[in-house]
Amino acid sequence: MMITTVIAVIVLISLVVLWLLKTLGVFKSISIQIAQPPFNQLTIVYKFQRGSYSKAGDIFNDIAKYSSSLDKLGIYYDNPNAVPVEKRRFAVGAIVDEIKDRKLIKQMEKNNYKIFKLPEFDRSVYTTFPFKNILSIFIAVMKVPYRLGDYIQAKKIEAHPFLEIYKRPLIHFVVPLSDFDAYNVPEITNE
Repeated sequence: MMITTVIAVIVLISLVVLWLLKTLGVFKSISIQIAQPPFNQLTIVYKFQRGSYSKAGDIFNDIAKYSSSLDKLGIYYDNPNAVPVEKRRFAVGAIVDEIKDRKLIKQMEKNNYKIFKLPEFDRSVYTTFPFKNILSIFIAVMKVPYRLGDYIQAKKIEAHPFLEIYKRPLIHFVVPLSDFDAYNVPEITNE
């Protein structure tokens, strides 16, 4: 009797773990395509940094202090396989409505956030990943950028920078195929 109970508990725990992993996207296949992402022009408030892309999490957390309901994004300008960590450039921000979020924008600007308009996305290397919680972000970041890089290299196309747009229930991964400079925040343009 005790052994069957232990086995039943182990099976139940295993099923719960498998369900959780499936829900978080661990088993999701990554379907990459060339498409026009479903976004119009985006206005963002952002901070620019250099260094390890892992520091982006600090800015994402800071943005959450202003509003947990804002959609967020990261723009990663340099190939981590080609650029030393200390020279990597990235911007992390929140997607805002210039009229509705006017007060919030002013508050963030007082704390060194800047405002920038991203153009409407044209044809891009594009895929999505489920956005359930922080664990799905970690899984996505471990899986998707490498697959995108492999796809771009295999197709021998020029595409950059890498954008991650966190808009529930999905994380959108976008790598523009043209008009690259339009995605450069002023700190990149001024270099």
